[in-house]
Amino acid sequence: MDTLALKHVLGRMWRQKEETVTPATSAADAAVLIVDDSRTVLRAFALMLEREGYLTIPAVDGQQAIYLAKRHKPDLILMDIVMPRMNGFEATRILVSDPVTKHIPIVMVSGSNLPSDQVWGMRLGAKGFLAKPVTRDALLAKVRAVLAHSRRAELRAPPLQFPAPTVVPKY
Repeated sequence: MDTLALKHVLGRMWRQKEETVTPATSAADAAVLIVDDSRTVLRAFALMLEREGYLTIPAVDGQQAIYLAKRHKPDLILMDIVMPRMNGFEATRILVSDPVTKHIPIVMVSGSNLPSDQVWGMRLGAKGFLAKPVTRDALLAKVRAVLAHSRRAELRAPPLQFPAPTVVPKY
């Protein structure tokens, strides 16, 4: 390897070390399930997230979202509300109540900015809300914030569980 190439590689490694993001916000190992019946929205969100290093998984309705969430166990789900077959509210209710998927944070994405949609989504267990059209900065900020919060919660130590004292009967 010539010295110029070696210098380039070492420079990249040094910059990468300096730019290392904390595990709570790193996109390198985060998978995002994108659920929307619009192929255009699916592709736009996927491009925005993949450029930042996220792995994306597309789903076109709530039923497919449930199947893919159970199969791939993504780190985050972006859930559209209005979809055929099963809407985002129904899918969120099922995912939040299932022991296999209840730990996956869900961000509701809606074409309407109605306060009732936001409130209902949060009551069902969503961790955030985005109104369409979604800008790249808003999408990335929300994804990073929700993932950071989720990962901090995972890192917290569970409370100590002591076994119940056993009572030995006296004879």
